[in-house]
Amino acid sequence: MATIEKLQVTKRTATGRANNRRLRVTGKMPAVLYGHKEESVSLVVEADQLRAVLRHGAQLVELAGDASGQALLQHVQWDVFQQHLLHVDLLRVDAGERITVEVPIHTKGEAPGVLNGGLLEHPLHSIEIETSPAAIPEALHVNINHLEIGGDLRVSDIIDMPAGAVPQVDANEVVVACVAPMVVDEEQEAGGSVEPEVIGKADEEGGEE
Repeated sequence: MATIEKLQVTKRTATGRANNRRLRVTGKMPAVLYGHKEESVSLVVEADQLRAVLRHGAQLVELAGDASGQALLQHVQWDVFQQHLLHVDLLRVDAGERITVEVPIHTKGEAPGVLNGGLLEHPLHSIEIETSPAAIPEALHVNINHLEIGGDLRVSDIIDMPAGAVPQVDANEVVVACVAPMVVDEEQEAGGSVEPEVIGKADEEGGEE
């Protein structure tokens, strides 16, 4: 279960692009809180604090200051270089409701197939799950300690799916697979290095005889 981080917020009275730019210069950033059929509230958050929350992998925050209750980090907007935070959308949630969130999938262990020369492919890096806010995990995991060449692990093999959580993808979808390395045909490789005959040159030499 993910840690619920605290996020300090203050109400924002001035809106618009110019005001938002001024906020960012001072190390703050605009936010909006909405959901549960309540009126949307414009807020200000400290960019450094939000960065810390994101580093910890949290998706759920406990609001403090001019707003209270729990909220989901619904959408975090970065600049084009993914260096500066621009805006965050906060979705109100209740402990008793079920929500759909995207959670990353990581591997645990070392695959014997890789030690024997295989390559590890990871086609599914995250999945959406339906769960209660309190049960949102920071990440999900598959154990690759017994994964041989030609084998794979699927969504149904995730080892730490929260109790009651429902994956929103097929249980048979492949998360990670160990495949054999591509073998290059030696004859083709050698044949590819043969220098082609220059027809024109041969004809010219023949004509001089």
